Amino acid sequence: MAQGAAFHVGRRPTGQSQSVPLKIRDKSRPMRALVPASLRQREVGIAALLTVLMWITALLLWSAQDIVEGSPFPWPYRRLLIEILVVGLSFSALLASIIVGVRPLQPLLRTSVTALAAIVIAILHGWVDAHQLAHMRAEINASVAPIMTLFVSGLMPFLLIYGLYAAALGLMLGAMTARRRDVQLAEARSAAQQAQLAALRFQLNPHFLFNTLNAISSLIVTHRNADAEAMTMRLAEFLRITLETDPEATVTLDEELATTQCYLDIEKARFGARLNVVFECPAALLDAHVPSLLLQPIIENSIKYAVAPARHKVTISVSAAQISDRLRLLIEDDGQQAFGNRPSGSTGLGLANVGQRLRTFYGDEAALEARATDRGFAVALTMPLRLAPIAKAAE
Repeated sequence: MAQGAAFHVGRRPTGQSQSVPLKIRDKSRPMRALVPASLRQREVGIAALLTVLMWITALLLWSAQDIVEGSPFPWPYRRLLIEILVVGLSFSALLASIIVGVRPLQPLLRTSVTALAAIVIAILHGWVDAHQLAHMRAEINASVAPIMTLFVSGLMPFLLIYGLYAAALGLMLGAMTARRRDVQLAEARSAAQQAQLAALRFQLNPHFLFNTLNAISSLIVTHRNADAEAMTMRLAEFLRITLETDPEATVTLDEELATTQCYLDIEKARFGARLNVVFECPAALLDAHVPSLLLQPIIENSIKYAVAPARHKVTISVSAAQISDRLRLLIEDDGQQAFGNRPSGSTGLGLANVGQRLRTFYGDEAALEARATDRGFAVALTMPLRLAPIAKAAE
């Protein structure tokens, strides 16, 4: 694509763009992953505690009459209680794993699978208990009924136990999920507000406005009035887009690239031929959803640390690719600038903010990886691929 004119609002690129490798070349230096893994130990602990309490309560209820009457507990009977507890804990752990595993399903399907699993496990435990009870009664020389009779007469308690257990565990996990989503939503709103404030500060930054207006003034002095008018329109367009963009919402990749192109067009007025821009995005990915204003802080870093100090042409490339069910965006420059040799005043807050926004939008499903390369610096963003509906994308 021609430099500085790859994307415009509402337009799609035509033809082939220049290729930008999606793999960072220097594999000897590992990427820094900014998104940590989430361990749901609390859910496991609650499920284990509920299981133990449920079976202890069930055994106490089964033995309540004997305890009240002071009847002796012969060893075969005590062993039967221990066997019921061990088998119950094992089957409950199996049911709990099924309940956790079907949580991503639709509610009706999830409920149906959970109910079926509870019934099947209750039947299995009832059948095992019937054999254990027959063995115990034979040991104490008591009359032994047929296995099927013992199974039918003892099945109902297991159906009630596993049914109540599935319902209780499902409700508890659902409540925890809702609370976790509320926390993530609050974090997303907080991060969005911070991003909005940062965008506003950038828009009102006297240094940015001075440089842009100075470039426009230079165009006027040199009688390049058409270029000055075009640059003024670009500045107005960029301010309008960033002011109107909702930082809590997502936009299509087409819109995000258009906003990025608008910002880069303004910077090209300052750097001219020293700034070269290359975009590569398959048409099928232009309707992918991404957080708004996601690329601008990364591009701003490249301008500040790669283009501004350079005395030669620096290329900033932005590419998009689909990897399985994920979207990967790669922003790379060849300005030979890296975190290790950039100005000491920089703290990398731009990348940290981008990583935080990805975490609050997607959790463990997103990642930000950044590192220096032999030619410059590269940042890779990975997130779930979510395409906009056709009707919405066509608006």
